[in-house]
Amino acid sequence: MEEKRYESRQGVPLYVYSNPALHSFYFALYVRAGSLYEDEGEQGIAHMLEHILIRNVNVRSGGVLYRTLDRLGLEFNASTYRDCIQFYVSGARTHIAAAAELLCRLFAPIALSAQDYEAERRRIKAEIRESDDKNTLSSFTAACLYPDTSGRFSILGTNRSVTGISQRRLEAYRGRVMCPENMFFYLTGNVKDADVATLLRAVDAYELPHGQGLTERPTRPAAFGRRDGAVYVKGADYTMARLSFDVDMSEVSYAACDLLCDALFTGYNARFFLELSEARGMCYDLSGGADRYHSIGCLYVTFEVKGRDLYDAVAASVELLREAKAHPMSPDVIPTALYVDGADMLLDDASELNFTMAYDAHILACPYRTLEDRKAAYRAVTPEELMAAARAIFCFDRCTLTVKGDKKAIDRDRLRELLRRLDLPYDETEKGN
Repeated sequence: MEEKRYESRQGVPLYVYSNPALHSFYFALYVRAGSLYEDEGEQGIAHMLEHILIRNVNVRSGGVLYRTLDRLGLEFNASTYRDCIQFYVSGARTHIAAAAELLCRLFAPIALSAQDYEAERRRIKAEIRESDDKNTLSSFTAACLYPDTSGRFSILGTNRSVTGISQRRLEAYRGRVMCPENMFFYLTGNVKDADVATLLRAVDAYELPHGQGLTERPTRPAAFGRRDGAVYVKGADYTMARLSFDVDMSEVSYAACDLLCDALFTGYNARFFLELSEARGMCYDLSGGADRYHSIGCLYVTFEVKGRDLYDAVAASVELLREAKAHPMSPDVIPTALYVDGADMLLDDASELNFTMAYDAHILACPYRTLEDRKAAYRAVTPEELMAAARAIFCFDRCTLTVKGDKKAIDRDRLRELLRRLDLPYDETEKGN
C-alpha cells in the first residue's frame, strides 16, 4: 500500500492513502499558514481564517450546516497549527459525495454579514481569554527563545491583533493562502477511485487564485545555538521549570529527534520520569516534546516541583543528559516499537494516519511516501546515532532554562552553574552520587 498522487484541473495536489478494510473515510485540506508565517501586525490571522471559513460554509449552506452534519453523521472541523491549517470532514462512505461538496465550500469567497463576522471575532477573543495562553510557561518560554522571530507568536493571536483584522483584509489573506501552490488534499480510509473523481469535480467547481503562497518567516533567532545557558524567571506562587535545547535539523534526523525525546522525556519508562518522579518523588508527572520544523527544532522537558527542590531537580536533569551523551542507550529503552511494530495500527485510524502522513511527508517534506518507508526511517536509528544526537543537542550553548516561581528567592546564577555541567566529561563513578 502506498500513497497515490492526483491533481485538480487548477493544480491542487491530492494524495490518497486508502484502506478498503475500513468503513469510514477522512478527507482533509491542508493549507500552509499559521503563526510561523505571520508578522507582528497579523498575529492570529490564520486561526481567524479557520474560524471564519467554517462559519462561511454554514452561511453558504443556508445556515443548516450543523443540522446537515448531524443528519448525515459527518464530522466537519478544523485546527490551526504553527505551520499549517487542517480542515477535515469524515464519516461513513454512504455520504462521501456530500462530504466532498461541503469541504470544497471552503473555497467560496467570504460573504458574511457584519453581525456574523463580529460574532465570530468575539468567539475567537473568548477562546484567547479562556486559554490563558499568555500566562503559561510555554508562552513565556517562546518569548525567551524567539524574541526576534515569529516563533514567539501565539497561534491564537492577541485581542489587539484580532481586533485589527477586517473582513476585507481577511478575504485578501484567503486569496493569498487558498491557492493551488499553497495547499493540498490528503485522503485516508475507505477511498475509491470514484471518490477521488467526485472530490476533484467539487474542487474544480471553484475558480482558485494563483500565486506563490506564503513564505515561512525566519524562525532561527539570533541567539540560536548561542544560548550560553540562559536562565529566565517569571513570577508565580508555584515552581515549574522547562529545559529547552536548540536542535539544528540538518544535524539530526526527524526520527532520531523523536526517539531521543521519547526515551528521555515521554512515558513511564522515560529516564526523566524514572529518576525525578519514581526514584526521587520530586514531581508526579512531567512532559516532554520535540518541536520539529524545516531548519530548526527544540527538545524540551517541563516539570513542577516544590521551590526547595528546584536546584536538585535541575542538577539531576543535567546528570541524566550527561549520561545520555556519554554512551549509547540500551536498545530495550529506546521506544522504536511505537514507530515500527505499532506503525500499522495507524491504518486502523483514518484520522491519525491522515495527519501523520500529510504532515510528515508534505509539510516537513520527510523522504517517505509509505508507512513502510516511515517504519524503515525509525528502524534505522541506532543507539550510536542517538548518542551522537545527544552530544550535539545537550550542550550549555544550546540550553535555555525558564522557570515560573518566586523571583526573589530563585538564584539564577546558581542554576546557570548547574547547567554548565552539561559540557563536563561524564564519569561513571558519579552515577548515583
